[in-house]
Amino acid sequence: ETFRLKVHIGGVTTEVPAKATETVLVAMERANLAPPSQCRSGECGFCRSRLVSGDVYISPESDGRRAADKQFGYIHPCSSYPITDLEISVPRER
Repeated sequence: ETFRLKVHIGGVTTEVPAKATETVLVAMERANLAPPSQCRSGECGFCRSRLVSGDVYISPESDGRRAADKQFGYIHPCSSYPITDLEISVPRER
């Protein structure tokens, strides 16, 4: 299944397709949005982004988020898989 991913990054808003079988990070990279990333496993938090709306699946084994991030709706796109249409805000300067 493919979902709509609305991304706010670097002062620009873009909509891209996101497959349920790929991470949100991979969907953004495929669309040439150049999101921040380092570890690609959910551990470092470098790609930390705010989930504005929608739902993602995050495996408990790769969920490196802090409790406050979980409470306030932050995800690590590198370890998050879309299960609905999404809207996220990615902190990145142009």
